[in-house]
Amino acid sequence: MTRLYLCRHGETDLNIKKVYYGFTDVSLNTLGKIHCENVKEKLREVNFDLVISSPLKRAMESAEIISPLNRSEIISYEGLREINFGKWENKHFKDIEKEYKEEWKLWLEDWINFSFPGGENFKSLYLRVKTCIEDILIDYEGKTILLVAHEGTLKIIALIFMNMKMEDYWRLTFEFGTYSMFEINEGFGILKKINCI
Repeated sequence: MTRLYLCRHGETDLNIKKVYYGFTDVSLNTLGKIHCENVKEKLREVNFDLVISSPLKRAMESAEIISPLNRSEIISYEGLREINFGKWENKHFKDIEKEYKEEWKLWLEDWINFSFPGGENFKSLYLRVKTCIEDILIDYEGKTILLVAHEGTLKIIALIFMNMKMEDYWRLTFEFGTYSMFEINEGFGILKKINCI
């Protein structure tokens, strides 16, 4: 049985600004580091066989704080990156709605297939994360894993394990400063904990 602990990275200043940012590479803010210290305390008695992270700074920094490993020991997977918002990166939705009126309307009508200008669409993100998590489960079957990534990435992992539809994406949330855990046996995932503080 594989035990997969999921942690969202800590807060960044761009979270405070409430802008769209996926591929933008930013560090944690002070509160974000505190979020991770809190998770570290909660997981102090768990013996992880390995630590996996998105390669983006906010996730890697979080993984370093939460786990006893240094950065060179953390395994990064490109497939765990957040969605690429393209030209919408670092923009607030109110500004996007004004600047990209037609595209905004298309996104509201079909958010799964809509491609952000210069970025990617949800379906490509879903397939990227699905391929990545399947590879991880094959490579590290039976291990206890800490996986640190982004809310969008974690929500897709949860959809996959719970056999939910893409449309159910908005029914899930992964909070700062918490951890969740799945037990996976032969590809069958059981949600044991979610947003534990």
